[in-house]
Amino acid sequence: MTSLLIIAGETSGDQLGAALVRALLAQVAPVRIYGVGGDQMRRAGVETLFDIEHLNAVGIAEICTKIPYGLYMARRLLQAARERGTRLVVLVDAPGFNLPFAYLAKRMGLRVVYYVSPQIWAWRQGRVHKVARRVDTMLTLFPFEVPFYTSAGVQAAYVGHPIVDRLETLPSMAQSIHSLGLDSDRQTVAVLPGSRGQEIRQLLLPMLAAVALMRQQHPSLQAVLPLAPAVNRHLVTALVEQAAVPVTLVQGQSLEALQASQVALVASGTATLEAGLIGTPMVVLYKVHPVTELLARWLIRVPYIGLVNIVAGKQIVPELLQRQVQPHTIATYALRYLNDVEVTAQTQREFARLRGILGPGGSAERAAAQVAQGLAEAAAEVSPSTATGV
Repeated sequence: MTSLLIIAGETSGDQLGAALVRALLAQVAPVRIYGVGGDQMRRAGVETLFDIEHLNAVGIAEICTKIPYGLYMARRLLQAARERGTRLVVLVDAPGFNLPFAYLAKRMGLRVVYYVSPQIWAWRQGRVHKVARRVDTMLTLFPFEVPFYTSAGVQAAYVGHPIVDRLETLPSMAQSIHSLGLDSDRQTVAVLPGSRGQEIRQLLLPMLAAVALMRQQHPSLQAVLPLAPAVNRHLVTALVEQAAVPVTLVQGQSLEALQASQVALVASGTATLEAGLIGTPMVVLYKVHPVTELLARWLIRVPYIGLVNIVAGKQIVPELLQRQVQPHTIATYALRYLNDVEVTAQTQREFARLRGILGPGGSAERAAAQVAQGLAEAAAEVSPSTATGV
């Protein structure tokens, strides 16, 4: 039986990997799939030699202590690939582990398909040449990533963003309001401070203070804060109590919270793209340690930090960075959407264009088709070398 090694990290990678595996098994003959994943990938049929929690532990912040375990994982995975006659590996996001592993996999003679481009187009663009030596096919979520890779000699295919598929089953605005326990007669602001502790500490209090200022003009305004799966609920609760601003906390349901809201305050990240595709006007916020800011200014090569603006190719929603993250400034921009229907309408017209850029759903099926092609090509090649170098 054909075998496939797949390595995913974090919850998002587990979701993407599971969808890819389900689509692949529907397209090709039985494939024995194993590697690194979480509960969703296991339910999809993946034999996980390591859980995503082990991969998450191999991070930059702990690199001095975690490199030995990362090397142990790599050796075990490559040994399994050799024993099972595997000829192709699919790497899902997690560039901190997967890009070095791609180097080892290529030395062993495996074909490498990388699903979800590392955002080197935003910083350290010169690394694309390193990617070209390690990756056979790059599967991208955004159309603008393809020419970036192909110009460096990397075979790349745009498969689409999985958010598009998730939105197809999103409840209506009325249904979302009801499921969240909100008042349908009141306007709503969604507060999304990110999922990492540092993001929450930097952004949540200014966001909640901005909500308090907005409520001075709109006393009936209600706030909803969806908690990401891995978020520290105690930290969020403590900060909400400190701010003394009424907020409805819900577990997950970030898409429903955005659907139910007239405006959103969003930490820079994938949530900005979700809000844009749903059609919710937003203010994008980004704040890091001053040292990190200096490094970012030196490394980053894109003019925007919000994915919604990056994909659009222009600023369609405001971005407040570093010292601009002040309650009054946040509230001023957010209130424009509540007070000026034309500003909201113009922003939503730009969002409609954004949906056109990302195209239709079916990203997992297109990604699976690329993997199936890679399996077929790998099967037609000679057996890979047994030299691993690790």
